[in-house]
Order: sequence, then structure tokens, then C-alpha cells
Amino acid sequence: MSDEAEIRGTVRKAGEETVEVYEISLDLDDASREKLKADPSGVLKRFLESQGYTVNALHIPDLQAHDDVPPAGWHHIPSGPERSRWYPRYL
Repeated sequence: MSDEAEIRGTVRKAGEETVEVYEISLDLDDASREKLKADPSGVLKRFLESQGYTVNALHIPDLQAHDDVPPAGWHHIPSGPERSRWYPRYL
């Protein structure tokens, strides 16, 4: 098996979008931490909406896969076909 795998495919620009980066700091007690683990999308969507943001979609990876480390921040796409979608960013 070669160390250099050949990757084949194509890339095309899907459109113009603006990306904003946000840092979210959550003050969680044990009860709110359990709610976050049970329904991360719902909890974070409600939190962001309570802060005045529009949330059409959240990309929430399995929190267990990150050893219960919450995202360090979020990328927000406010324009284009993917508008009001939020993606986590880990450090």
C-alpha cells in the first residue's frame, strides 16, 4: 500500500457567501449540561435565538466524539443559500 493515496474528484464554487465567526461562552450547571448532552441542537438553537439570532440549521457533531469538550466557537453563514446555518469550530 502506497503512503500517497491518489484522490480523484472535482471542486466547483457553489456561490458567494459571507462567513462570520462567533465565540459562545456557556455557563452550565449540572442540569443544563445534561440538557445540552441530551439535545445539543435544541438547546443551542434556543440559546442563539434568545440572543436575537436567526437559526435555520445547526451542525452539531456527536459531543461524545469530542470528549465532552464543547466547541470553542461557531462559524455562521449569514448570506447565500446556506444562510443562517451554524457550524462548530474546535481548537
